[in-house]
Amino acid sequence: MADFKVTELAEDLDFDSLPYWDVVIIGAGPAGLAASLTTAHRGLTTLVIEAKDKPGGQPQFLYPDKKIVDIPGFPDGISGEELSERTYRQAVDALVQFRFNDELVTIEDTDQLEKEDLLKRVVTKNGEYLCRKVVIACGLLHFPRKLPVVDALDSKNVYYKVPKIGDYENGHVVVVGGGDSAFDAAVMALERRGQVDVIVRGESPAAKADTVARVQQSGGRVHCTTEITSAEYDAGAMALTLSSGMQIRADTVIVQIGFLSAKETFQRLDVRLNDDGSIAVDPYFETSRHGLFAVGDVHGDIKLVTVAWAEGIQAAIYAFKEITSPYWLNEKRLRDQKISMIGDKITQAARVKGRKK
Repeated sequence: MADFKVTELAEDLDFDSLPYWDVVIIGAGPAGLAASLTTAHRGLTTLVIEAKDKPGGQPQFLYPDKKIVDIPGFPDGISGEELSERTYRQAVDALVQFRFNDELVTIEDTDQLEKEDLLKRVVTKNGEYLCRKVVIACGLLHFPRKLPVVDALDSKNVYYKVPKIGDYENGHVVVVGGGDSAFDAAVMALERRGQVDVIVRGESPAAKADTVARVQQSGGRVHCTTEITSAEYDAGAMALTLSSGMQIRADTVIVQIGFLSAKETFQRLDVRLNDDGSIAVDPYFETSRHGLFAVGDVHGDIKLVTVAWAEGIQAAIYAFKEITSPYWLNEKRLRDQKISMIGDKITQAARVKGRKK
C-alpha cells in the first residue's frame, strides 16, 4: 500500500502567482532531484534553486561522459549526463519548477502562519521565496577551485569540468590535478587519441593506482611535484611553463583541483554544524532548525548517487508528512525515544542479571 494519497498538481497551475511554496529545495543534484520528484508526486508545489546553469550536480559536472555502473536498472552503465537528463525530465514532467543560475544566500524565519506552519523565507541572489519546508541538497562542495594562472588567458578551452569527448579529440590536453577526476579525464582524452600531460602538485597522484597506470601505459605523461608557473598564447595555442622549467603547448586545459567548501553558506543558515563544517542532521535528516532538512553530501562525506537518491526521498517524505500531519515528526521522535529508553533498560537489566549468576 502506498504511503500517500496521490494528488496530482494541476497542469494549468499558475506557479508564478503562488503566495508560497510547499517545499523549496536547494540544489538540483541527485539528492535534490530525488527529493523534488517525491514531493511533487505527493501534490506539493515544489521549487528547486540551482546555482549552475543546468541540473545534475556532480554526475553532470564532474563526469558527464563516464559510465556509472552501480546504478540499479542500468546493467550496461549510464553516463552522468544521461542520468541527469533523465532525472530532470522526470522532475519537469511532475511539474517541479526550477530556477537556474541562482544561489542561496540565507533562510529566514517569518511570523506568517499558514496551515499551522510558520513560513520560511529563502533568500537567493536573484529573489526571495516563501515556503513551508526547505530541503538543502546543494552539496558540501560548491564551486571548483580556480587556477588563476590559466584563467588569466580568458580562454574558452580552459575547463573546470570534463568537456565532451569530441571537444579534445586528437588535441594536446593538459590536465591539472592528482585525484580520480583528473586521471579519469586523462583516460578519456587518451581514449580519443589525445596527447596528454597530467600536472600533479604533490609528490605522487592521489588517484587510484590502476587509473594512474592506465594513463601511463596509454602514453600519458605524469609530472609530479610540478605546477604551472606562467601561461600565454603562442601561435593560437596555450604555452604553459612548468615549475620544472619545461614548456608545454596545450589546445585544452582541464583543471580538476578540488572544490571550495560551502561552509560559509551553512554558517549563515544558523544551523548546527559538524566538526568538518558539514550540516548536522538527526535520523530524519532535519537540521537544528525546525522545517529545514539536509540531504546528500551536505551532512558528511561524498556519497554514491543511489545513497543521495535515498536520502532525498526519505527527507521529502518526512517533509510531506509534516505538512499533511503537523507535529507528526515530533511525535515520532518521542515514540522512538521511548523505544530507545525501554531498550536501554532491558539491556541494563540483562547485564545486572548476568552479574548475579
